[in-house]
Amino acid sequence: MLVNDLTKPAPPTWLMAHIAALLLPYYEKDTPAAIREIDAEYWARSLRQFPAWAIHRAIAWWRSADNPKRNIRPVEGNIEARAIVEMDAVNAAQRWLEIGRAPGSGPALVSDTAKEDRITAERANEIVKMAGLPVRKFGGADNG
Repeated sequence: MLVNDLTKPAPPTWLMAHIAALLLPYYEKDTPAAIREIDAEYWARSLRQFPAWAIHRAIAWWRSADNPKRNIRPVEGNIEARAIVEMDAVNAAQRWLEIGRAPGSGPALVSDTAKEDRITAERANEIVKMAGLPVRKFGGADNG
């Protein structure tokens, strides 16, 4: 299901590499490698539940002109808080799918009959757009 793909945690190796890349400019040249590894482990614990796309967007936001604090070294909580913001639309879509309808939307989005339990390609595309992700066509042979 699409929501599962959007919420799958980032691979640990990918996560550690991106944490290292984010923090590299902030380390002193004589900072021991062991200290950097300990620091990276704290970061990994804070971010391990997030998918790669949300972490990537959070880091991009941190470095962007949209962040007035972009000139200071981030701490784990800075990127974690932004990753939560990035996940808002996906989490909302997941809740809608779990209860079968959007709050205040009237009739259920998902029918009680097994035949109509699947989400339509159009609705899946709407949810992906709401998450701010590129829209991929659903319903083709490669999508099961």
